[in-house]
Amino acid sequence: MATDRKILQWLENELFDGNLVLGQELPSERRISDAVGTSRSATHEALKDLESRGILRLYEGKRHQMIAQLVREPAASAGPALKLHMATAEYPLRDIVHTRVLLETWALRRANPEHPSMRELAKIIDEMSRDDLSLKDFHHLEVSFHVALTRLAGNSLVTGLLTSLRDSIYEYTLSLVGYVPLWSTTATRLCAEHRAIYAAIESGDNELAARMVAEHIEGHYLEAGVDPERKQRSSASVFVQPELGEDGEVHPLAPTSKLADHVADNKSRDADLPDAAPRANETLNPMEAASNGGSSASAGESAG
Repeated sequence: MATDRKILQWLENELFDGNLVLGQELPSERRISDAVGTSRSATHEALKDLESRGILRLYEGKRHQMIAQLVREPAASAGPALKLHMATAEYPLRDIVHTRVLLETWALRRANPEHPSMRELAKIIDEMSRDDLSLKDFHHLEVSFHVALTRLAGNSLVTGLLTSLRDSIYEYTLSLVGYVPLWSTTATRLCAEHRAIYAAIESGDNELAARMVAEHIEGHYLEAGVDPERKQRSSASVFVQPELGEDGEVHPLAPTSKLADHVADNKSRDADLPDAAPRANETLNPMEAASNGGSSASAGESAG
């Protein structure tokens, strides 16, 4: 087995056992090489390779020794590979929009309003309301808000999948700026929609939050007059980067195409998603459901 794969396997075991956490400094090269059974030189080269893949961060410590640190979001290392994949896709924008709606609505239907990420969401909402934010800072926060939404479901893989799309989502949403009628109005609307999604989660109305985030994602492209369903060879042929005029405002560009007159019905779209979260009077336990089947049927008959 190659040294980099040995180190990855060792890291996985150490994280699983709780000996390491994301963002933590790793032991010395000597200790890593002893742990995986490889030479110091092979370990050194493997760590450099893992840094180039976005899994580690290397920096020079005292006495010029190399110190390795785990990144806080290792899923982001998949971003460059996914961007290369999307560059050859026929419908890159459509694929990103559909994937975002799939992951985020699934997560919000299972959102826990007591999750610690609610505090992160509130902080992001406050940050995005600042008047002195640059376009880039605003859109980095926009993506962070949506990644934080997926954390509410407690499924780290779903969050990891959206995190791996962070760069692509950032580039697409930033590129929409030049196509909207007035960016300041759009920014105000996006912030208001974030607050509404947050309020729905806080009140326990997960289904409403899921519907709102789908409309929030799709509505962004609808307003810009950009059609995600348009066949493209690469993302570069869909958008150009927005530019500020002399007055400091973003002036709209001519849209490349028009969206369809309507967005697919939420229920039809959600039929392709994984099973929705149970209602308050439903249960996830099939044994309990079976034992209560008679009473539920009776209740249904009396209600009818």
